Amino acid sequence: MLIHYNQTSDILYYEVLDIPLPELQALKTLKVTYHHATKDEVSVHSIRLPKNSTVGDVLNDIKTKVELSHPNAELRLLEVFYHKIYKVFAPNEKIENINDQYWTLRAEEVPDEEKNLGPFDRLIHVYHFTKDTQNQTQVQNFGEPFFMVIREDETLSSIKERIQRKLKVPDEDFSKWKFAYISLGRPDYFEDSDTVALKFQRNMYGAWEQYLGLEHPDTAPRKAHTINQNRHSFERPVKIYN
Repeated sequence: MLIHYNQTSDILYYEVLDIPLPELQALKTLKVTYHHATKDEVSVHSIRLPKNSTVGDVLNDIKTKVELSHPNAELRLLEVFYHKIYKVFAPNEKIENINDQYWTLRAEEVPDEEKNLGPFDRLIHVYHFTKDTQNQTQVQNFGEPFFMVIREDETLSSIKERIQRKLKVPDEDFSKWKFAYISLGRPDYFEDSDTVALKFQRNMYGAWEQYLGLEHPDTAPRKAHTINQNRHSFERPVKIYN
């Protein structure tokens, strides 16, 4: 009989490895979701590399497994948790201490507009949210967060047009959405004529608790893992590769 955590069992489980154990112990396996730049498609990849590899090595490996929008596309790796972007990994960061058990690792192409920011442009976080049913002054995030470049004098009306094109939301649904500057979970709603950049401090990626909130119903089916929701909270296919 076997005893484990004060419980007895007569069943012994084992795993057949595809490589020798010493080699496996020298490797790090990361589960990375890849969001296609132009298609409504998410793929999940298990990346296995030596522990002393870098994030840049991970991204180079992903490039060999996915379809890019163009051959010279630049990728980045994000750390996503509870529908917020908490970190953009530096390409030279070692992968040994990266944890993919609680955080979702997301790879995506860096849009061209983010590579050529003007001196007064802002790169802000954009998150979906609904009001907390227990406390209407607090919000609940859902769906896939993303970055967006906003111009110094750009009004909400202009930004809304770009968001609708990006997320491909039908006019009837989009007309019901509300937009708010959210700091520490408290929404301050915009009017169409408001200059959005005035609310945001200059920061390359901004704090995750300061973002442009998109208020609308969460229509995606409840699922256990974020990767099963599409990038913008509408259903789309997920492909899993080992």
